[in-house]
Formats: sequence, C-alpha cells, structure tokens
Amino acid sequence: MNERVRSSAKVVGAVVGFVVLTLLFFLLTFPYEKLKDRIVGQFNASQKNTSARQELQIDELEGWRLSGVRASGVRLLAANGSSGKGPAVIAIDEARARLQLLPLLIFNKDISFELDTMGGTVEGKFGDHGSERTVELTFDGVDAGALDPLKQAVCGVPLKGNVFGTISFRFPQGKASKGNGTVALEIRNMAIGDGKTKPDCNAFIPALPKLTIGTLTVEGEAKDGKLFIKKLSASGQDLTLDGGGSIVMKELANDSLVELSLTLKVSDTWVQKDSLTKGLLDPKIGAVWLDPKVKKAKNPDGSLAFRAAGPLGKLNFNPAGGAPPAKTE
Repeated sequence: MNERVRSSAKVVGAVVGFVVLTLLFFLLTFPYEKLKDRIVGQFNASQKNTSARQELQIDELEGWRLSGVRASGVRLLAANGSSGKGPAVIAIDEARARLQLLPLLIFNKDISFELDTMGGTVEGKFGDHGSERTVELTFDGVDAGALDPLKQAVCGVPLKGNVFGTISFRFPQGKASKGNGTVALEIRNMAIGDGKTKPDCNAFIPALPKLTIGTLTVEGEAKDGKLFIKKLSASGQDLTLDGGGSIVMKELANDSLVELSLTLKVSDTWVQKDSLTKGLLDPKIGAVWLDPKVKKAKNPDGSLAFRAAGPLGKLNFNPAGGAPPAKTE
C-alpha cells in the first residue's frame, strides 16, 4: 500500500469515526423524557375539543435502534359508556417504532412499529406520503377479553378469544371520510360468560353459563369513506351469527355512522343446558319471550334479528324480525 492510499484511508477512517461518535453522543444525550412529555401533551391537547375524550399515558420512553424509540407502560384511556364505571383502558406493555430512512430520500415518511399488548402482538406501518396517508396492521393472538371496549359491548361479562388478521387503509388527504381499504379479522376460540358474572348493564339478567361461539369472522372493504361489512359470521357449538351492513367513516371513530343487521340463534342444546337457560329461553316457557322487543325480533325459525344503527360510540339496537339484511355493495 503506497503512501497516498494510506493517507486516504486515514482520512476516511477519521470521518467515519467522527460520524459514529457524533451519532453515539446524540443517541446518549437525546432528551427522550422531553419527547415523551411532548407526545403525551400534544395528543391529550388534541382531544379536548372532540367527543372522543381519550387520554394517553406513557411511563417511559427511550431510544431504540438507529432511528426509533421504545415506550413501556403505554395506556390509552377512554370514557366508559357505562355510567359510574371507570375509564376503558387499552394497555400496551411495550411499543417499538422506527422511522425508515430510505423512503426519506423520496420525501416519504414511513414508520414501522411493533406492539406487545394483551397477550399478543400488533405489527404495522404508518405512512405519510404527502397527499396520502396509509395504515397497515397485523394482529397476532391479541386477547379479546382484555379489550375494554369489547368488554363494555358484552356488559362486562367475561369474554374469551384471540384476535388474528389484518387491517389496511389508504386515506387521501389524510381523511378517514375518503378512506379505501380492507378489513379481515378473526376472533378464534371465542366464548362469552362463565356462569358466575352478571351483566352490569341490566340488573335483571342473571349470570348465564358459558356460551361457545367458535370463530367470529369480520370481513369488509372500504370505498371512498364507506366501509362495507361483507361478512360478519360465526358458527359455533352454542351460537350461530350472521350479519352485514356498512359504516360511514368519520375522522373520530366514535362519530362513524353504523348500519348493521344481525341475526343470531342459540342452540337448543344450550337452551336446555340447565333450569336457568330453559326458564329464560325455552320456546314454550321462556321468560325472555314476554319482552315485546324480543317478540318483534323473533323470526319463524326461532332466530333473533336486530338492526344496529347510529354513531359507533352510541349504537341503538332495535328488533328487526323478518326484515331483510342490510345491503352491502
């Protein structure tokens, strides 16, 4: 190696060493605590003038890999729909997010992330491509029973099942009201009830035995801000369910307008399971059939049909026995 090559190698080595040391110093001294406070403060401030009433909390934030951060003890709190109840909580044990560097060369901002939450994982990507934003999510084994919004939907009755599947959306101009995409989700090994816990939304309904639902499948496609639910079904040991409809998406999820039809039927085996279920649901002596709304919901085959309509955050369920299902496109 001649003198010129040696000299060039020293210069290159010095430059590389300087860059590495500068980057290391930056990573070691970066004010992650202030960044955490800024993220939490900006998110919570953005919620003050909305109907979402959500609050973000983060216990700790630190650097992760070259261009990422790692947060632990993340909690998203939302107002509980049941009066007198504490906030609904979505808890994330650890979240890792990283800004991808190569897309920056063409002025795209892509952030990949991984969440360890509720016994499973969620992986995804968020993209800001100027006039368009994209969101991709993949669920792997998330415990449905740990999702407070779902627990509220079943009136606090124990819920079992694991969420798998994908959600993919493109939002022109960053607006949900113009979104396009797909939803393909399954809640596997789903079951409701344990025979001990009473529903907290109706003091007159007793604790019912475990109802095995099996796999609940939800498939939909969004076009120009309207999500068409093409499949909402389950066919388990104790319950069959079928439904469909549409959701007009809004910038705040709770404001999205829902129109869904649901038809469900409990198996005769479950109805005759014990004196309690028989006294409530037996076609001849069941007390539930004395309710006028239930009577209106009943179909000739013994199934029950309901129509859910209104804002997502405050759905109204009305009987729709004999009515055709909501149209999908």
